[in-house]
Amino acid sequence: MSRECREKLSLNGIWKCVQDEDDQLEGNIRNKPVYHAEELTWTDILVPAHWQKAGYEDFQGVMWYKATFRAPPKKSDKMFYICFDAVDYYSEVWLNGVYLGTHEGDFDAFEFNVSDFLHNGEENILVVKVTSELDTRPERKKIAKGGLYHWDCLPVNQEGLTDCPEVPSSVNAHYPNPLINPGGIWKDVYLEERGKVHIEHIQITPYLKDDYKKATIYLDVELNNNNSKEARIDVEVSFLPHNFRGKIYRWKRQSYFQRPGTSSYSMTDQLSQPKLWWTWELGFPHLYKAVIEVWANGVLVDKKIQIFGIKEIKMDENWIFYLNGTRVFIRGNNYLSDQFLSLMTKESYQLDVQMMLDANMNTTRLFAHAEQEEFYQLCNEKGIMVFQDLPFQWGYESTGLFIKRAEDVARRFIRMLYNHPSIILWSCHSESRYHDYNKLDNMLLRVVKELDSLRPVIKNSVLVSDEELPQYFETLDDFTTYIGTHLSVHWVGWYWGKIEDAEFYNPMFVTEYGTQSIPNEDSLKKFMNQESLWPVNWEIYRTWGFQTNIYQTMMGSVMTQSLQDLIDITQDYQVQFYKEHTEALRRKKYNQVGGLLQFHFVNTGPSIDWSIIDYYRQPKKAYFAMAKAFEPLHLSFNGDITEGELGRTATVIPWIINDYNVAFKNYEVTYKVFLEDGTLVDQQKFSVPLIEKDSVQSFESLTLPVAKGETITVTGQLKDMNGTLIMENDKVIRSLPSADELQDPFKSPIRL
Repeated sequence: MSRECREKLSLNGIWKCVQDEDDQLEGNIRNKPVYHAEELTWTDILVPAHWQKAGYEDFQGVMWYKATFRAPPKKSDKMFYICFDAVDYYSEVWLNGVYLGTHEGDFDAFEFNVSDFLHNGEENILVVKVTSELDTRPERKKIAKGGLYHWDCLPVNQEGLTDCPEVPSSVNAHYPNPLINPGGIWKDVYLEERGKVHIEHIQITPYLKDDYKKATIYLDVELNNNNSKEARIDVEVSFLPHNFRGKIYRWKRQSYFQRPGTSSYSMTDQLSQPKLWWTWELGFPHLYKAVIEVWANGVLVDKKIQIFGIKEIKMDENWIFYLNGTRVFIRGNNYLSDQFLSLMTKESYQLDVQMMLDANMNTTRLFAHAEQEEFYQLCNEKGIMVFQDLPFQWGYESTGLFIKRAEDVARRFIRMLYNHPSIILWSCHSESRYHDYNKLDNMLLRVVKELDSLRPVIKNSVLVSDEELPQYFETLDDFTTYIGTHLSVHWVGWYWGKIEDAEFYNPMFVTEYGTQSIPNEDSLKKFMNQESLWPVNWEIYRTWGFQTNIYQTMMGSVMTQSLQDLIDITQDYQVQFYKEHTEALRRKKYNQVGGLLQFHFVNTGPSIDWSIIDYYRQPKKAYFAMAKAFEPLHLSFNGDITEGELGRTATVIPWIINDYNVAFKNYEVTYKVFLEDGTLVDQQKFSVPLIEKDSVQSFESLTLPVAKGETITVTGQLKDMNGTLIMENDKVIRSLPSADELQDPFKSPIRL
């Protein structure tokens, strides 16, 4: 905002607070925190911050906040608003004893017009009641906070079960309850002075046509006229390049007469030869800057700048994505930065985004939550696509009252994020339950399609199909059966099956796949005591999220000689999992597989779980394995060892996967084959005259006798025309199981 149009008085700092665990202080006519504050004992608290990170770590329930501030003098042509950038979760607000209103949700900004209640030039008392309590029915939750409140990567109460004790699933008899529900005024609070006519909201919708040579820009502006009579409104719009040099577009001034209150205006114009927003490996993420100026009765009264990008995103029935008409294979992660988003800064987001880029990821799935604005800005600027979940995870209260509230949450969620070009898809609900699927999810799907008709939208994050998902299921058995044949989570080698089975699976799209591993020793020592670390206290490890029973099933009861041995075993297994699965699935690119989202990128708190980067941003071995497996120009191998008429033979097949939208000429592949004992038995070299853009290409197989050993190892290199090494890779080839030997995942514990 320009300073001549809006002035802000920050209310951040040390406030006063009173804990009200049982919500009793407002339960009588006196309402002590508002009207008899002197009768209570108030203590200091920092704003903005979640209260658990501001000295009240173990508190859940109701916290009353109080701040005193001196307001600026009154001006006849100005209004005053109390603005909250985010409060977690329910909030109610009083100013000088006057009740202003309430807000639900942890993610978005809200405000109150306080012009009639502000004591200008004098002291003012602002009181905020914040409610954030633990939900007693996790599968029938009453709060829409998604992964930030309820997720198996957050602290949960662990129960001792024999199958899958740490999996917070309704199929388990002892459903783990969340331990923490973040609460508090966690983003900025300020008093804003603005003109009586001002901008409320801007929405920009680019629509590409004529083979991407033209774009129609639809600009929707909400204006508020707080005068008691109509005003002549003039709107001036300019589009400027934001991160590149180019043409400046100025729209013809639009004039209106606006009645008192809020009105919406729609404007359109054409851009010729627009610069498009691309992912980092397909092009450049061009961004434009829209400058909107509002004049009332000939005076400039407000100005707002909105960054946007021009793109088209489509998804076909096979879950293949097209960005600006160009196919793009999804290589990404699942991401939730921190359970306490107040701890995240622009610098910490920059670190995470750079690590995604360094791991060759072009997409991130925001798991059932919204990150702070800075994260989306970075994805816009760096060319990273966002698979955006709405804030709904697992089960919710199936009442009309909750579903109505959820509709309001969903509408505000889409409205807040709509303008970000990085967002390529909306996912209504993460792993919803039967009762949610039939009621809540249908409403969410309808609302999202109504608000955004240009982006793809899916109903449920773990169900994929080449047709529309069923609108409802008559029975729970129908729902469970459908899940079994349309699952997009890929836990082969963790919850079921073996890593070697990867070659046999053909998911259309993978929204989650991974294994757990233990962080590095330095990180472990920051949240676990030495006595528990070694010798291993499995119960303590389990309370930090480690699925000890699955570890022992998949890796065996390995006798380790040291803590480092234990760390290495788990991290090496995670490396093997990601290498085998990622390469196998990439070889099926566009041939049954449209994309992969690794689960998950970084720990959201101190824990032992599926991340490839720990909470302290120290990468595990699997991070580097993912970076290699996601190389856009990729060399890989597969094969088999079989018994036949000619005896025991091994087959080796080289592959090149190219995710770039450019071709490469005159490359060379060399590879060597070793027996299990290290004996070199063959080596090959061949030229590749053309690697086509956006392609998967296999080459002539090599068959050779194998007299001994269970496996062979292949090591290979890909070089360009100048002999420069582009990539090297290896593969352990063994006898593959037959299809009927594969384990049915629904006969084993599954994370649903």
